[in-house]
Amino acid sequence: MKNGFTLIELLAIIIVIAIIALITTPVVIQIISESSKNTFKSSVEELMNVTQRDYSEYARSGSVTYSLNNNSLTCPVCENEIIYTGNIEEGRGTIVNNNGQITSVNITNDQYQAKLDSKGKVVITDKN
Repeated sequence: MKNGFTLIELLAIIIVIAIIALITTPVVIQIISESSKNTFKSSVEELMNVTQRDYSEYARSGSVTYSLNNNSLTCPVCENEIIYTGNIEEGRGTIVNNNGQITSVNITNDQYQAKLDSKGKVVITDKN
């Protein structure tokens, strides 16, 4: 009597593994995509917090437009680049703070776009 697996048994195991991979791959890709989208949303919300803090801290008035370009956040009345902890790869766009309230957000990267809804919440959409 010989020990080991026959060729048919090995092929059956390979087929079962292939079926499992076919079933799980879309789920894993969806999880990665949702994670990427949530990271983008968190970074945009952090940008909003930073611009709100900057507006209050420096007693700015009227409407101030903050610009994001490749992780560099600036505004026309700011003396230096504003530091924030988020990271938006290839991020660009604007955040408008009007009299202490953020009234407009338009931030994009190569995958997503962030805007405010009617209640002032960040909404992320796919660019494609």
